[in-house]
Amino acid sequence: MRILRLFGWLSALVLICTAGTANAVVIDFTGGTAYLLDGSIVVTNNTWTPATDWGATDYYIEQGFVLDFIGEGGLIGDYYGGSNDIIHGHWGTGDYGTMTEIRIFRQDGNTFDLNYFELTSNTDEGGGAASGNEQTYITGYDLSSSQVGPPVLLPPDDWGWTGSNPQVFLGSEFDAIAYASFTVTNAVDCFGMDMFYINEPAPPPHVIPEPATVMLLGGSLLGLALRRRRRSS
Repeated sequence: MRILRLFGWLSALVLICTAGTANAVVIDFTGGTAYLLDGSIVVTNNTWTPATDWGATDYYIEQGFVLDFIGEGGLIGDYYGGSNDIIHGHWGTGDYGTMTEIRIFRQDGNTFDLNYFELTSNTDEGGGAASGNEQTYITGYDLSSSQVGPPVLLPPDDWGWTGSNPQVFLGSEFDAIAYASFTVTNAVDCFGMDMFYINEPAPPPHVIPEPATVMLLGGSLLGLALRRRRRSS
């Protein structure tokens, strides 16, 4: 009897300890379902792209989370041709689309912590480099649709998967939100994102060596190779 009680207490303790990490997911836009405006559905697989219709996707569901394009359909798939699924849309303030908002929320309506995501495009020059004038924001809202903190200005980013792909680390104002909303306040054309960390700690910052460091490292490796060659000759 004591063993059964101990097992029950341990089970309850495990449930309590794991409750805070329930629904911890990383949304990478692969393996989810894209619901298209024509009524068809597609499961993303790092190769599919509705290349002939940039606004083909109405909304997308992955691991219990919904990403909804508002004002116009968007795109989810291997848009940049790098065998990597992302989302991409064209703002109504730009030259290519009529999108007014992108919203992400839980399918069951409960709250969640949005800790991190990556930009793949945020430029006022469609298909080109960002100017730095882009005014694109993310804002969190609670279950009553009240704003829970000031909008956060997102960094500019050149078009395409080969850009800098800025990491966006979000603070506690994006904890226990009902949904996050992406909007613009000036002329922005292309906007894309990837890798949403939800109820999951953000990954470490990417470390990109400075050019001088790369040159020094290259010089050191070259010198080491020359020394080895001299010793063996």
